[in-house]
Amino acid sequence: MFTGITYDYSTATVLVTGGSNGIGLACAQAYRSAGAKVIITGRKASANDYDSDLDGMDYRQVNIQDRKALIALAASLETLDILINNAGGTQADEWSDTSFDQSIDINLASVFHLSNACKKQLAASQFEGGASVVGIASMTSYFGLELAPAYGAAKAGLVQMMKTFAMSWGQDGIRANAVAAGLTRSNLTAYVIDHMDEMMEATFARQGIKRAGQPEDIAAAVLFLTSPAASWITGQTLPVDGGYTIGM
Repeated sequence: MFTGITYDYSTATVLVTGGSNGIGLACAQAYRSAGAKVIITGRKASANDYDSDLDGMDYRQVNIQDRKALIALAASLETLDILINNAGGTQADEWSDTSFDQSIDINLASVFHLSNACKKQLAASQFEGGASVVGIASMTSYFGLELAPAYGAAKAGLVQMMKTFAMSWGQDGIRANAVAAGLTRSNLTAYVIDHMDEMMEATFARQGIKRAGQPEDIAAAVLFLTSPAASWITGQTLPVDGGYTIGM
């Protein structure tokens, strides 16, 4: 998938939440291409309900707001080497009590509950370089966004949670990192990228690289962070944003 770079994940079992589209799909397909056994979650009843190429992946229908479902998912896994906490998204009117709580559940609480439930399998991993937990963070981990008070708080919390996992679980051979995605094309962002020229111009004005991200840009960083090449990297957040975080 990545020109000039290859990974061997043939001995790894990988779980990607929200792996049916966008960044999650790119991650799942990249791990599949590298030989991993890939498990993905989604909201629809079956993998056949998606237009995406999910061939060869183990699909699980899971409501990530359902704590019992997350614990059951973890319990169903005989082995696990890599957990990519990708599922998430903003909610309508996050200034309302209901939407605020829902966004925190989806973007932050689910990451804790699933990761914690998977700890036993991750600690038993024999994957070279150690097991990994990765959280997909956001520019809202660093910057305020008026429309997303809960999403931003959750993504900032996600960054801190990965640091805590890293400190707590390193002795068990588990590394934890985050990738903070810039404005990346997905089902949720396509309209903004394609139609909101003023917003895109303002975004590009901050970026060194004047384009929107592609899901594969994020997947490339994720696969590096879970690889043996990153075996001494933990508790870090890597911005993949075209330089947005360095702009003025």
